[in-house]
Amino acid sequence: MSHQETPRYVVFVESPLTGAGQDCARFLLEQGITPVVVAARPEAMAPSLLSDYAELGVEIRACDTQDPEAVVAACREIAADGALVGVSSVYEYYCAMGAEVAARLGLTGPDPAAIAACRSKASMRRAMSAVPGLNPPFRVCSSPAEAAAAGTEIGFPVVVKPLDLTGSLWVRRCETAEEVSALAEEIMGIGEYLGQRVTPEVVVEECVLGDEYSAEVMHGKVLGLTEKICSEPPLFLEMGHIFPAQVDGARERLLVAKAEQAVKAVGVTWGPAHVELKLTGDGTDARVIEVNGRIAGDRIPELVRIATGVDMCRLHMTALLGGTPDLEVPFLQTAAVHFLMSAPLGRLDAIDGVPEARAMEGVHEVRMRPGVQPGMVYRANGSNRDRAAWIIAEGADSAEALGRAEAAGRRLSFSWSPVDEVRAQPPC
Repeated sequence: MSHQETPRYVVFVESPLTGAGQDCARFLLEQGITPVVVAARPEAMAPSLLSDYAELGVEIRACDTQDPEAVVAACREIAADGALVGVSSVYEYYCAMGAEVAARLGLTGPDPAAIAACRSKASMRRAMSAVPGLNPPFRVCSSPAEAAAAGTEIGFPVVVKPLDLTGSLWVRRCETAEEVSALAEEIMGIGEYLGQRVTPEVVVEECVLGDEYSAEVMHGKVLGLTEKICSEPPLFLEMGHIFPAQVDGARERLLVAKAEQAVKAVGVTWGPAHVELKLTGDGTDARVIEVNGRIAGDRIPELVRIATGVDMCRLHMTALLGGTPDLEVPFLQTAAVHFLMSAPLGRLDAIDGVPEARAMEGVHEVRMRPGVQPGMVYRANGSNRDRAAWIIAEGADSAEALGRAEAAGRRLSFSWSPVDEVRAQPPC
């Protein structure tokens, strides 16, 4: 940038762990725009995040990211010598804050009310209730007894969920009223998680029994479908993803239509959205599991890029800067991500086989989850944060792509030592 040009800034509120923040920052830097991350505790961010942003030359500033007034003030201070051209967040817990601050500053972005609705499974379900066939039967409950009664009314099995957490945290399949009551009581007693207040309510909903997919959406249009590989009940951990999903034409049209109806019902018609859906047990219909008002996590945008050449982070940033993203997506090959799990409880002593895994045919990426390193003491909590590593591979079809990723995963070796329960910390 020459000395005559006015500096331009985009501010991100916090940063997720799986790379979308860094990918967005790289694109902005290519455009001559300076990205800045504001974070409540920069010193507590994962070392790999700090390293990535330092390598890119992206500044991380301390700010109370729970307070919109503080974020607005930080944005104005950052842009004191130039122009603020965007505010956003690609981190689930802060998407609503990014949208609210952008609106306050008169910048391009999604409807803050719609993004806030996505942050509450109760608000999301209520918004979709206007369109028949999107929701499974559900109840929002404020006591364990009410939740148990809802489970009985809906019919077992049911799924019990916290209203405002992510990553499958405390999401369980329950077979009896007693299981529902116990889980609801546990959720209602959490209070706070990762600095976020946890609403003392739960959603109890029908357990939809078919295969699971997600729709990757931009400006209300589905760009493609991702097939999900999930753990066995009662947990709902996502163990892998394949893009594009290999699904027959009728089911593809059904899933696309449901996803586009869902984002319209919730109001997320600007920018990215990630809609999770499940087919009914007989495969003839589908229900929406949730709508996320953000780009997908779990490296799904990287799968889309490898499979199609289309970078969803770039599409998002193009829209944020006032441009018109190209929503045509050519399907060239298939890409898959495979996750490896941490020990339920233990100290990680060593990680071996990474160079060998990276050298395998078709492998694009072999990475540890941020924070996973020798010396770490870990206690699993049944969420997606229990994953220790991921491998991304390409292939001509889903079988080849996933097979390559899984084969690379078998080259990795994690050595764990037992520890006392009281020494282990839950995932952060």
